[in-house]
Amino acid sequence: MTNKKNRRAVILAALVAAIGCYATMAGAAECTRKELAATVNTYFKALTAHDAKRLPLARHAGFTENGMPKDFGEGFWKSAGAVRLKRSALDTQTCGTVTQAIIEEDGKPIIFGVRLKLVHGRISEVETLLARSKEFAFKPQGVLDTANQDWEGILPVKDRTPRAVMIKAAHDYYDMFAKDPTASVPFGMPCDRWENGTKTTRNGNCSPKGLVINQPPRRVPVVDEQAGIVVAFIHFARSLPDMHMFKMKDGKVILVQAVIGARAPSTGWPVEDAPQ
Repeated sequence: MTNKKNRRAVILAALVAAIGCYATMAGAAECTRKELAATVNTYFKALTAHDAKRLPLARHAGFTENGMPKDFGEGFWKSAGAVRLKRSALDTQTCGTVTQAIIEEDGKPIIFGVRLKLVHGRISEVETLLARSKEFAFKPQGVLDTANQDWEGILPVKDRTPRAVMIKAAHDYYDMFAKDPTASVPFGMPCDRWENGTKTTRNGNCSPKGLVINQPPRRVPVVDEQAGIVVAFIHFARSLPDMHMFKMKDGKVILVQAVIGARAPSTGWPVEDAPQ
């Protein structure tokens, strides 16, 4: 009887170990930073060449421009020019990227944002935002003037913020647009924000407290813990496709860059549970 109990104990221990190993493998990164960065570069090369066929697209890949579904090769694919600046967040856990960029169109700079989603190494989702001269607070030179901001540098481990904390900070930012907000974001001092290139903070204060806007649900599809970037997408004030990139260090939001597109009926993408 003792031998049987011992065998059962050994088998049970082996099963627990196997399950733990499987869980670790399942939770491991599906993509490397190198792979994600290469995909971003491939996307921008294809865009400026006006050739969407260069993209490694999944079979049923989706594409939107300012909340409107389009075919690959349509819209800005026909008019994109030289890239003057770009900065990216790379999420190895969800195989997603978000990039803010300044790109020329007819010789003039526009503000551009793009989210890529990869499945088995192929692009399954492309969500783009474009701010042109008629859009809110449009000032591309303001983005270019922030070129020296370190968004992509890998933070020391001691300065990184846990993924769940970053996601909560992004959600809480929009929950602060209330008369008596109960949410609170851990803003650094100073913290500065640019929206479509216009600096919209004073005295290093990024809090939106005092603005009352009934914000709809938002998505937080990309979290780059290593670089300290979390990105939220929202149909801002239920009228404007919008993405906010939050730079966090040591648990504090220190920089915000937003790309806000033209008025549209929605973002074009369903709200989904935030990745954990």
